[in-house]
Amino acid sequence: MRDVVSKKTRQNIQRDIEQGNLGKVRDRLHGLLVTYPNELSLRKELGDIYYRLQDLQMAGRYWYLEKEKTVEMTRACLLFEKECGDNPTIIARALKFKGDKEQIHDLRIQEMLSQTQRTVIEKLIEPPEEETIGDKLIVAGCALIFLTVLSFLIIGVYTVCTWVF
Repeated sequence: MRDVVSKKTRQNIQRDIEQGNLGKVRDRLHGLLVTYPNELSLRKELGDIYYRLQDLQMAGRYWYLEKEKTVEMTRACLLFEKECGDNPTIIARALKFKGDKEQIHDLRIQEMLSQTQRTVIEKLIEPPEEETIGDKLIVAGCALIFLTVLSFLIIGVYTVCTWVF
């Protein structure tokens, strides 16, 4: 890993691992992954922690973008795919990759990837889909409900004030 993670944070993570606080390590790594989304090595470390916690599907989720996978990593990734119904769209969403697309661009040319994995990588690289009319209607409906509740609240406060005064 490059020097993006401070030495103190790295020491805290190592200390927690030695003390067996894997849940705390998991939480720290999730926080670091939000802060440094381009650091694929953090995803690998998080996958290692989930593997030690015996959560193979989650380990597969975070190992999914690894270039060189071990047999255990491959099995975990396949379990993760199965959990997502082998649907590339669901898998791509579940990965929650917020980093630079160039970080994973060279993954799609690897020959050892399955068709599902190639499709997932393509979905991660392609630009996000345009907002559909259905999405806009949902937002408008939520806004309408909020305004209706707000107006009922104002009418109720006004009515109570007229009764009291």
